[in-house]
Amino acid sequence: MLGRVYDWLAVAEAPKRCDAIFVLAGRDIRKHYALQAFRQGLAPDILLSVGRFEIRRFCNLELPRPVDLLRLASSTAPSQRHYLVFYGNGEVIVQGVPLLRLGTWSEVHAFSDWLVKRAHVRSVAVISSGFHLRRVRLCCRRLIPDEVRVRLLAVPEEDHGLDRDHWWQTGFGRRLVVLELLKVLLYWAIARRSTNAAAGLG
Repeated sequence: MLGRVYDWLAVAEAPKRCDAIFVLAGRDIRKHYALQAFRQGLAPDILLSVGRFEIRRFCNLELPRPVDLLRLASSTAPSQRHYLVFYGNGEVIVQGVPLLRLGTWSEVHAFSDWLVKRAHVRSVAVISSGFHLRRVRLCCRRLIPDEVRVRLLAVPEEDHGLDRDHWWQTGFGRRLVVLELLKVLLYWAIARRSTNAAAGLG
């Protein structure tokens, strides 16, 4: 039964070639997997969400081209140090992420704005940890344009203690998954309220 709790959260699909990859901030293994998929040709463009506490480690990734996020962050208030780093067509672009109340919502919102400016992108692979994907899907369904096909991919080799068959065996894993269940409920309530407000129902 505990494995099925994880399955409910991990609403992942199989990888399939698409127009762009978007990887959410958080655990380093997410970006390692996304960059590997990018190098293997899953998509010609990749967009990496880099949170405040990842900036120092970012330069250690196998990036297509180096980016000095530390220098950029030095002139930004710590609470606003969140970036999108884009690689594609031989270029690299860095932009800030306007932070709203909820982190994942802010990231997907910024990604949606990025998509609006790139009409050629019609299919995307969104990458995160398996236990994070139901919440990510909720945000994508609310924020991503309907004409863009979103395929959710789970990091295949999550750390021991955070995978489907072992998450309940460690205090860290239990806290993370239970907290994720609570966050899904919170996001669902906020998305529903936002939908109702847009429809003039409250």
